[in-house]
Amino acid sequence: MSNRNDDDLSERERACLAHLEEANKLGLSFSRYCREKNLSMHQWTWIKRALMRKGLVGGRRRAERPKSTGFVAVRVAPPSTVAVAAATVCLLRHSSGWTIECASLPDVRWLSALMSGEAR
Repeated sequence: MSNRNDDDLSERERACLAHLEEANKLGLSFSRYCREKNLSMHQWTWIKRALMRKGLVGGRRRAERPKSTGFVAVRVAPPSTVAVAAATVCLLRHSSGWTIECASLPDVRWLSALMSGEAR
């Protein structure tokens, strides 16, 4: 808080300064102080902004943004043949519980025979 002359302040601005000092003494944020004291946060924040414009109250300190470190090296590798072969392209599940996973689409004749019960 500034030690500027309080004569040019309104009664509400002086009261707001007192609330801000009390919140500071209690170690509370102004919003929490207002909630605990059942004060209208909207009304007192409006007055606090006027005090900030007059230079009597400091504003909120903003966190510093991390400095950019530039580009990050990226290496592109060819796809793994193991991962491609292990990928499931076709999945067949029967109501009895059996499952068949295929890495490629099965032949239509084999699939037809399987579904009709003729496949061995």
